[in-house]
Amino acid sequence: MAPVGPVLDELQKLACLHRILARTGFTENLAGHVTMAIDGSDDVWASPWGLWWDEVRASDLVRVGPDGTVREGRWSVSPAIFLHTEIHRLRPDARVVVHNHPYAATLLATLGRLPEITHQAACMFDGGLRLVDEYQGQVLDADAGTWLAEAVGDAIGVILLSHGAIVIGETVEEATYRSVTFERMCRLTVDAVLAGATTHEIAPEHRPGLRDAFRTHALDAFWNGAVRQLLADAPETLR
Repeated sequence: MAPVGPVLDELQKLACLHRILARTGFTENLAGHVTMAIDGSDDVWASPWGLWWDEVRASDLVRVGPDGTVREGRWSVSPAIFLHTEIHRLRPDARVVVHNHPYAATLLATLGRLPEITHQAACMFDGGLRLVDEYQGQVLDADAGTWLAEAVGDAIGVILLSHGAIVIGETVEEATYRSVTFERMCRLTVDAVLAGATTHEIAPEHRPGLRDAFRTHALDAFWNGAVRQLLADAPETLR
């Protein structure tokens, strides 16, 4: 069978993640940052500070040490990089950590509530949601980052009270799909709250099968389609 998507290296994939999420509204102008653990190292690749996500190219990504020092790259990084580094250190499965302030997730953050699992795709977060009150101060050093990482625990979708969202994945592809789905499930919850409607969450016994199906059958199709659409009019993303 012929490939349905281009073959990309890890930095090209990470650049695509930024632009795909920007196109789907997982942004707040300059806010937010993404990191990807580097195999065999304590370093991570990180978002460049100063570029909007829909400007990021593969060559713009920055290599950062566990102390927040830039080791490679033309840009600086956000001082909030420690929001990521300690999650990577404590969670071998957390290879990609996405943080931003998308509208619906941030609205739930102001309400102090988690999104509801009312749609089948939301089942990918079954057992993996957490609400964290992170405002004991900004996460600007490793100690604060350790506190946050321990509060996040094994969650893959996190609402940071009065702040925004964290989504975690084992691969760039998974983190992208989860992030898009997380904001959509947040929007469904917000719209239901605003409508004053009664929601119907999917019964817990039906969630594991749906969770596994979306990971095994839908992930590749989502990623390949999103990349094809992105590169059709933004091929510079890969440079």
